[in-house]
Amino acid sequence: MSGRYERVIACNAAAAELGIKLGQRRSAAQALATSLHITPRQPAQELALLESLASWGLQFTPMVALDPPDGLLLEIEGSLRYFRGLPRLRTLIMQGLAELDMQVHVGLAPTPLAASWLARAGDVEPILDARTLAQRLGRLPLHWLPWPADLRHKLHGLGLRHLRQVLALPSGGLGRRFGPDLPLWLARALGDMPDPRQPYIPPDQFQRKIELNWATDQVEALGFVAKRLLAELAVFLMGRGLGVQQVVFTLRHEDRTQSSLDVGFGKPTRSADAMLAIARERLARLTLPAAVTHMGLSAQNLHRLDGQALTLFNDHEQRGDFSLLRARLAARLGESAVRNMVCVADHRPERAWQTTNMPVSSPTLTHGERPSWLLSQPKRLEIRFDQPWYGEPLALTSNAERIDAGWEDGERMERDYFQAEAPSGKRYWIFLDRSEATWYLHGLFG
Repeated sequence: MSGRYERVIACNAAAAELGIKLGQRRSAAQALATSLHITPRQPAQELALLESLASWGLQFTPMVALDPPDGLLLEIEGSLRYFRGLPRLRTLIMQGLAELDMQVHVGLAPTPLAASWLARAGDVEPILDARTLAQRLGRLPLHWLPWPADLRHKLHGLGLRHLRQVLALPSGGLGRRFGPDLPLWLARALGDMPDPRQPYIPPDQFQRKIELNWATDQVEALGFVAKRLLAELAVFLMGRGLGVQQVVFTLRHEDRTQSSLDVGFGKPTRSADAMLAIARERLARLTLPAAVTHMGLSAQNLHRLDGQALTLFNDHEQRGDFSLLRARLAARLGESAVRNMVCVADHRPERAWQTTNMPVSSPTLTHGERPSWLLSQPKRLEIRFDQPWYGEPLALTSNAERIDAGWEDGERMERDYFQAEAPSGKRYWIFLDRSEATWYLHGLFG
């Protein structure tokens, strides 16, 4: 809805089937459909979405300009060779917009104003030759052009319905009769005058806020708002080759208080699906102090993602992403419930590892082959026929790995470790405690 008397500016297919049309007053639309769901226009959110799409468009060209209130201009001439021609580039742009669930009209012309007029009129046939601009633009109906309503009214009063009729008027009198803007627009659209545009420069951070149509205390409903916010964040990141590792959701409550929710992804990413999966896990564990009226999203620390190495056969997606899986588990179970196991620079096997909730690099230690499974406590072995015994005799199959460590912290260890094999084929890791001349089982080989 827009304007003093609230008129329809957009409607879906279901509303159109009921006879609702663009430009109808609200009262007329509600008379046709008593259960009509009406959403007031929110210009600030429309501009924020337009800016996110401008950032997305930077993946196709470095020159993107806003064409408010609902248009974008992409200068693609310099990108045609890189994308191997206009048909392929146009296909990539349209496919990308479809994946973003954006319904758009595209116009292609030698001048930005002509391209904008074509798009607004729904004329998808491109103009590739500047010499045909006047002929092609002349077909456009005046009511589709984004001109002031009083100007269109004056032109209609003279019986003018298409742009070709305006172009046929003497150029010298256009300015005197209709004001200086009309001849200027025509000259720029036809390429007779330059039409400089301010290039869009994306911000260094992503900030977005959505005002809910009504306050809600249902966490599930916030998941749908989070999906929209993260989709816009993904669009913002995609065009710039960036990723984000942590975001902050801010919730404004109806009692005017504010709360926040930090969500980490384990690694930089720009996948909307991956971010949403983790965010929903965190939201599911959230207790709201009061109903929410606004929900915002902030991503301050952005990371470069382009130029990362990929595997030859792209088997990464088949195996899954461990970092994102870990972040999702931590979001569901709590950060303290998910731990990483890392090596520690200690030759004593019991002290050579620890758990942490932070991704850290492990030191590289030089030692003999060790099993992947250690007993929680070494198990004392019997000696039969002068051999260590564990249900069956154990024969030593390696040289000794001597460990004499721990004297500096008062927990000295004097052991000789051996690999041993039993008649059954099982392999064991055993040691001789030299301080007490006793054999122990400490690990099992797979």
